[in-house]
Parts: sequence; C-alpha cells; structure tokens
Amino acid sequence: MRVLIRADASPTIGSGHIARCLTLARMLRGQGSHVAFACRRLPGHRLEALNAEGFETFALPERYRDEDPLQAIESMLPWQFDIDALGLLLDGQAPFDWIIVDHYGLDHHWQTAARRWAHRIAAVDDLATRRYSVDLLLNQNLSGLSENYAALLPPGCRTLLGPRYAMLREEFNCDAIEIKPKARRVLVNFGGFDAARQTHHAMLALADFTELQVDFVAGADNPAWTQMQALAETRPNWRLHSFVSDFHQRMTEADLFIGAGGGTSWERAALGLPTICIAVANNQQANGEVMAAAGAHVFMGAREQVSVEQLRDAVGFVVNNHFLRRSLAERSRQLVDGRGAERVAAALAGAVLKLRPATQDDAQLLFDGRNAEAVRRWSLETGVIDWVQHLHWLTASLRNPQRLLLIAEADDGPVGVLRYDLRGFEAEVSIYLLEGRFGLGWGRAVLSRGEAFVAAHWPQLTRITARVMPANQSSLKVFRDAGFIQETCAFSRVLKDHPHV
Repeated sequence: MRVLIRADASPTIGSGHIARCLTLARMLRGQGSHVAFACRRLPGHRLEALNAEGFETFALPERYRDEDPLQAIESMLPWQFDIDALGLLLDGQAPFDWIIVDHYGLDHHWQTAARRWAHRIAAVDDLATRRYSVDLLLNQNLSGLSENYAALLPPGCRTLLGPRYAMLREEFNCDAIEIKPKARRVLVNFGGFDAARQTHHAMLALADFTELQVDFVAGADNPAWTQMQALAETRPNWRLHSFVSDFHQRMTEADLFIGAGGGTSWERAALGLPTICIAVANNQQANGEVMAAAGAHVFMGAREQVSVEQLRDAVGFVVNNHFLRRSLAERSRQLVDGRGAERVAAALAGAVLKLRPATQDDAQLLFDGRNAEAVRRWSLETGVIDWVQHLHWLTASLRNPQRLLLIAEADDGPVGVLRYDLRGFEAEVSIYLLEGRFGLGWGRAVLSRGEAFVAAHWPQLTRITARVMPANQSSLKVFRDAGFIQETCAFSRVLKDHPHV
C-alpha cells in the first residue's frame, strides 16, 4: 500500500499534526506500506527529521501568492496553489492508495483535486467546521460526534470517531502508572513550540511549591526561553529541557502533568496520568470540556482566562488530593487503550485488502486459525478440530462448487478467513479473524471485500445471511457495521442433555 500524508508544522500550526501522523506512518510502514510526507517549508518544519527516519518527503513552498503570513491556524489556504505545487512534485509518480490530509486550511476543494494522485482520500480532523470530500474521516476527540459531521460528509464516507482511534505511539499501549499517596513529581509541556508562553506561565504558578520536583519540556525556540532559564537556575528542584528523548519515561515517573489539550491528552489518558489542562488553541476547547465532564482531567479553560493565581490554586488542590488524582487516572484510562493507531491503519489497509481462494497449502493456517480459543469460543461447534478431520473437511470444501473458501491478506500477512455456502440465490457467510487481528476493525473490512468477491463469483446471488451466537456482541457489531440487518429472534429451551449411547 502506498500512502501520502499532507501535514504541516510551524509555531502557529504547532507540531501536533505531524506528530500524530508520524505515529500512523510508523505503524503503516511496519505493516509493509510505503509512506511519504508532503509538507511546506514553514519555520519549524519537520522535513529533515522525517527524512532522517527514512520517509520519502516532498517539500512544498513556504509561501503562496496572495497568502496572508499572519493568518490564523484555521484559515483556508489557497488550495489551488498547494495543488499546483504538489503537481510539480507528484506528477509522473506511481499513484497512491491513500492520501491522508491533516490540515485545517485544506477542505473539500483540495481533497477533490488531490484525487488525481490517489484512489482514496482520508482526513484527520478536530473541528467539523467545513465540507469534506473524503472516503474516510478520523476525529479522535471525545467532542467528535457523528451528528456534527452529518451535513459535511459525502455519502458513503466512513467515520472513525472518538479516543478509541487516538493515534498513540506503541509505548502507550501499556499498564497505568502508580498513583502515589503524595504527589512529588510534576511534568510540564505545552507542545513543541508553545507560542502562547504557557510553560513560563506554569513556572510562575509553581514557584511556591518548593517540595515538588518539576521537569519543564519546552523547545529552545520557545519565545520565553531566556526568562525560563533564569527562573530554572534559581530552583534546585527544577529542570528545564529543550528536548528529551525519553518523554514517555518522564510521563510514567510523573505524578501530575500540566499541559495543553492537543494530542498529548490521549497519551496522558492512556497512562492514567492526572492532568491539569489549559487550551492553547480554539480547537482544544471543546475536547477539554468534554474530557473534564467525563472526569478525565482538570480543565482550566482557554489560556487567556487562566491567571497565574488560578493555576497555582489548581496545582495545590490536585497535588494534595490523592482520591482526586486516583479518580482522574481511572476515568482517563477508560477512554484510551493505546491501540488507536492500529485501528486507523486497519481501516486504511482494509480498503485495499486482497482476497484469494484458499488452497491445500493453507491447511495449517486454517487449522491454527479455527482452533484458536478466541475463535472456538464463539463458533457453532466449539470443540477442538482434529488434524485428520480438518484435512478431510478442507479437501471436500475445495471440491465443493457450492462453497467458497477465501483468505483475506494485507501487506503484512493473512488477516482472516471467509466461507460462503450457496443455497439457491442465497449464501451463508462465516468469518473468523486470525491471531493478532482481533479488536481492530478488520472484520468489517473482510466482510466488505468478501461481498464484492462473492457477488462476482456467483452473479445470481441476491442475499447473504449469517448466523451469530446471541452473546457474541463483537460479531453482532461487525455484521451490523457491515450493513447486515438482524431479522429474526430465535428461542430454544434445553430440557435435558442427549443420552449417551
């Protein structure tokens, strides 16, 4: 699979768009995809860093004609100039399977024009404020609700909404941190640029908490760097960092985090790290509010509304309240499991999933897959299948013109198995996923690709049915998501076991 990511970084835009897309890019590359980035050469761009990681990069101009250099982060870019600049770099290249755009300044005009380089377009969004011409839309925030997008998306667009899809680095798929009776360590970070000077603001608020050990992580380009250096030199328990390579480790060691409401929100939630959150951009306000309503962090509001005194009071309240910190940790952990990037990668790869008829060479794969405990538990026949029995079944299945046995494969290997049994103009489908593919959304993709395959194989087919155990809620959801309608409700009552002969 070939993927192009269009995102930018700058002091105005921040580094969060690149950061979350980079997490996805690493995941996709690990699964065998080729991933490239197209970014403008704005101050603070990440092109060299992306190149150093081995990603192909396309450098776009820093400025376009008639563009206001002081425009807000949510203002529209001159999309035609951006497309023209991309054309100079991409025309003649092999087409992409997906273009992913993570940019507030590019809307449906750009997305429609970009289809000349890709079969499918995906958007990563936080706002729901403009029209989209995409096949997939991701909003990983709690505030990303389907009703907000109803009038903005084209028919057939798939949505991935909520922190279940938060794109976090692999290390955040981990156990929660320990909530200690007394908070001793604080970590402060407001992103890679912190144009709003909130790290300095936090320093002033923490000045009286001499017993706390505090790490401040703020890039050397921070506009208040000189003042912060001067303050840090007077506090033996303070450490000011322009960069740390072990940010995750520092998060696991912290008892309290003070920071913004961007992508780091979900990293903190995955760790169960108690947080005081301040919105430093308009797009962080709604998510900050709904996370606070869910009891997942303490939200102070927009930066303009938070005084040093208010932040000082909040720190004192949280630091000295063990039960509050424990509650914040528990509630935040309920929102995020750390596998969001895997789910997004599965949604992208699922659209280009390959299906092939099974052969005798797949005997071991099918045997291991069907006998996996997670599969047997919800099968109509729950017993372990014997190898000889399995071989007889496979041979008969491959010879049966009324049966279609399919293997679904992604770039990194087999995903699942489909079986279709034809009865007149109907076919009954059975599906199971292979080890490591559970809980990521592969089932929907396998069923979708299978439907197209079986319809071409048996043109007379008018209907596909399935049988699912009533307690198998995950399978019921998969079939509903794939467009199946639950029609009947069957009841039975066991009077006694069948007597053994």
